[in-house]
Amino acid sequence: MRIGIISDVHSNIDALRAVFQEFQERGVDKFICLGDVIGLGAHPEECVQLIMEHQNQILAMVHGNHENYLLKALPVHNHNDENQEMLPPEIIDLFKWNHEQISNTSINFLRQFSQQQIVEVEGSKIYVSHYPLDQLGNYRKFYFRPDSTQCKLIFKNIDADIFLFGHTHIRCTTKTHDGKLFINPGSVGCPIGIEAASVGILEISPSKVSYEQIDIAYDVDHAINEMLGYSDKYPAIDYTVNRYYRILDN
Repeated sequence: MRIGIISDVHSNIDALRAVFQEFQERGVDKFICLGDVIGLGAHPEECVQLIMEHQNQILAMVHGNHENYLLKALPVHNHNDENQEMLPPEIIDLFKWNHEQISNTSINFLRQFSQQQIVEVEGSKIYVSHYPLDQLGNYRKFYFRPDSTQCKLIFKNIDADIFLFGHTHIRCTTKTHDGKLFINPGSVGCPIGIEAASVGILEISPSKVSYEQIDIAYDVDHAINEMLGYSDKYPAIDYTVNRYYRILDN
């Protein structure tokens, strides 16, 4: 089975469309979504609807922190900051703006998923989460590129062969000496350091497991211009573009 791995779409419909086109061309059978379909970008509703159009191909899907912001409560502080730094009001306003664009149909679709899931394919057990959770349901210690020791620490007590996570927007693949495979495919909509959608394809058979990391080109300028078109009502647009797309000329 060929499984597409996507994470952190963040309302970037241009990138997500390019990903599904690439998956079709590469003969992907199913896909796994690691959360944060919404948040930050200009098209949260369109992204959820596109996922729904392909829902017969979903092998597993989980909530990210941005789905939790929509379905549970808006955050007060940066969840990755050990000092619990308060989020600026304009960032909270950005989250609120994103939520206002999402239909009840899309919200009800998102409600059916949870924060973690385990699926089995051809004898391989796959653990799926946006980022590994502790016993209280909070994200474990944050690492941008966890090494094998750190992967074992943050995924401790989880029985699986393959561990999939996102959240950092930075792709990394780690394999431990006992054959455990830890994969972060990076971000579809807001990757750090590249101007392309960052995804992966996991191929599993009874005798072999392989993983391919892929950068999928799309019209980044169009995506930026779409956000700039909302500049009169889109909070913190410079923050989103400068942090996750490219530095805007002043």
